[in-house]
Amino acid sequence: MKTLIYTSIYSNLWGTEFGGRDSRKLHYRHSFKNILNLGADKFVCFVSFEEYEELCKLFYNDWGVSREDLEFVVFNLNQTKHIDKIKKLKNVNFMKTFDRCYEIQYNKFFWYDLLENKDHYDKIYWFDAGLSHEGLFPEKYSFGANYERYFTFNLFNWDFLNHLNSKSNEKFILLGKNNQSNFFWSQTIPPKYYKEYDNKIHVVGGFFGGNPKIFEKVKFLFEEKLLELLNNENQLYMEEQILSCIFFNETENFELLFFDDWYKRENHHDNDKIKYFYNLFEI
Repeated sequence: MKTLIYTSIYSNLWGTEFGGRDSRKLHYRHSFKNILNLGADKFVCFVSFEEYEELCKLFYNDWGVSREDLEFVVFNLNQTKHIDKIKKLKNVNFMKTFDRCYEIQYNKFFWYDLLENKDHYDKIYWFDAGLSHEGLFPEKYSFGANYERYFTFNLFNWDFLNHLNSKSNEKFILLGKNNQSNFFWSQTIPPKYYKEYDNKIHVVGGFFGGNPKIFEKVKFLFEEKLLELLNNENQLYMEEQILSCIFFNETENFELLFFDDWYKRENHHDNDKIKYFYNLFEI
């Protein structure tokens, strides 16, 4: 079963009109290096022009990753679909201190159209490049040394990817976090966009995907809902909030991987019954 995974690395967005996390350069690179251990047939990573050469040198020359296995694609975020509508709702001064980039969030779906030879693959997934880090995965699963140990976890392997493939034959894989009571994480888009409003689950965008035919359908639903919001609301919404609405409106299309919280917290009194994010990887 041939699988493609795509992602992006934009490390220099903090303090710009796009918004983005600060000091993530090494984080994203080491994390993505570990994600490569999933063993997909092809990885595609969208990057800025400014980082392209440095990333090619690091992954191909220094780390010995094959160009056939990993392709870096330069993409200017100002070319994002519906960028004019996005900019109209964006507060630039706020974005310079905000740690999320709306263009990257929305491009998780728009970049799908730029993937070449999609018909060659049985499964296609998005994975956040920075997903593999110590804040989400316990030290007992780390196998690296020195700085790398904060980003190298053996739960990223072919067994896990095969597990996803087995669950996504007729369904689209989504991650759903408990959004109730002490586990509350996020507000939603306005309830009027739901067929029947429900905020008990918050869909997260760390990874998702599956069958390309269903991916095409979900991509259409995402863009359709995004345009509704861009045309009718006076603020931008996270891709996760949009996905949460789509999930509840089209539940039959999805295989939800559910967890309660990202990691253990002091207010968790019954840890044996709480499912953490990393538990999803324990196959």
